[in-house]
Amino acid sequence: MRKLIKILEVNIDRLNMKQAVERVRELSADHSQSSLVVTPNSEMLALAAEDRELARILNSADLATADGIGVVIASKIMGEPLEERVAGFDLVSLLFKELAAEDINFYFLGGKPGVVDMAVANLKSDYPELTISGYHHGYLDRKNQQQVIAEINQKNIDLLLVGMGVPLQEKFLDNNLKKLNVGAAITVGGSFDVLAGEVERAPLWMQKAALEWFYRLLQEPSRFGRMLALPKFIYLVIKAKFFGGK
Repeated sequence: MRKLIKILEVNIDRLNMKQAVERVRELSADHSQSSLVVTPNSEMLALAAEDRELARILNSADLATADGIGVVIASKIMGEPLEERVAGFDLVSLLFKELAAEDINFYFLGGKPGVVDMAVANLKSDYPELTISGYHHGYLDRKNQQQVIAEINQKNIDLLLVGMGVPLQEKFLDNNLKKLNVGAAITVGGSFDVLAGEVERAPLWMQKAALEWFYRLLQEPSRFGRMLALPKFIYLVIKAKFFGGK
């Protein structure tokens, strides 16, 4: 039985990182249905408050982790504090480490042409035993989308990582997951950029101090507009908690 907290009408699983890794492991091993794993952060939840289709997709997921300190803060405001954040990049990094020696088959879909290739090369260098059976950039037209789906189905993938940005990746999987023979698909946002070395993560002390957003802003000043989603998100949570969303 899943233990959930609802934040802005979106379900978030009450799991710590270790439990989330185990849950993804279970879902990826079960090919009776293709399971969906999403990693909502504050920006995504603020968007879902306006985009009801995105909210529906997030609520259809088999696992939704709290990706970001903003979601943890929101859980405290709601009076149901989450144990810790379960960031998508940290989750998949642990999956690579723990599943490298296991018979788990990965496929990567997303990123700019060339970026996902470099991400795969770096991962194979770090984890030689990791089974990555295929990969493709995220710029899909109707023809190559059909080709990618056919390739994934031919290779009997256990864990599909999709990094196309929000909400494109969620809507892509909503439209196509039933066509895919995978154990589980997980949305990973810009993780391929980090794995490829195109984007550098914040130092650990900044991650722990909840300043990772600021580090990203220093790297990419063009993200300033997106950063405004955090105060908007906290405002919406306070409004929902104390004024019933009115």
